[in-house]
Amino acid sequence: MANTGESDTPPVVVGTDGSEHGDRAVAHAAEAAARRGAPLRILHAIRMPMATPGFETVEPDEDTRRAAEALVRDAGAAALRRHPDLVVQARVGYGLPGDALLAAAEGALLLVAGSRGRGGFVGLLLGSVSRFLAARTTCPLLIVRGEHGTPALGPAGADVLLGVQGDGDDRAVRAAFEAARERGLPVRAVHAWSWPGYAGLAGPGEADMRAVAQVHATALEGALAPARARFPDVEVRTDSVMADAAGALVEASAGSALAVVGVRHRRGPLRHWVGHVATAAIEHAHCPVLVVPLD
Repeated sequence: MANTGESDTPPVVVGTDGSEHGDRAVAHAAEAAARRGAPLRILHAIRMPMATPGFETVEPDEDTRRAAEALVRDAGAAALRRHPDLVVQARVGYGLPGDALLAAAEGALLLVAGSRGRGGFVGLLLGSVSRFLAARTTCPLLIVRGEHGTPALGPAGADVLLGVQGDGDDRAVRAAFEAARERGLPVRAVHAWSWPGYAGLAGPGEADMRAVAQVHATALEGALAPARARFPDVEVRTDSVMADAAGALVEASAGSALAVVGVRHRRGPLRHWVGHVATAAIEHAHCPVLVVPLD
């Protein structure tokens, strides 16, 4: 395998386990790295038991190590066949996959993971590692879902879908506009809202509904304004609706090339939680999902 080595440019990091979903993640990561002129770092983690005081560290056997090395080497060769000029760093890590990926992605441009992997339960990687990464990553995380998302890998979607929750979404908004410009697609910004209070048995009147809807539409335009000015060549479509935010985003993702959501890292007992909307996108979106840390 050629074009291997180190680089001063931050890498695009991808985890793979040799499954079909892992192969698709590598393909998406390779395209992202080629588009950005960045090296591609491919990692496979050998699961190791946690160290226990009083017991010797368990080392992987030679066959396991060789199989892991062959897996990342083959994945790198596949990436180079599609992108011959790519710099590929094939590595084997040790420990839990989520921990190994976070360590490998420190300072990275992008971290990429598949939506499912090998294991006894369908969606094991999705349920465990992807949410784990989303709650902790310091760089954008691309979760490869659906069957499309880039022109080189299949039918492209019609737009880059952006979920706008409220103030403080600047990084996610900017990431969506950058992705749209790279792909030559419009941004579809969706903001879903609910009625703010109790309106009696008759419900809110038409005038009240129009007033609240206008407030949310204005807030959506305000959240998009800086990116509109920075990316004047990107077409923008907005949709401010009274609906469940998670359901609206998942439904809209069926026709998109990419869905972009922001997450805020939490502390304490909620540190594993990324929020209702991001969780729904990670688990149910019909296209790849880009998770952008907001803090």
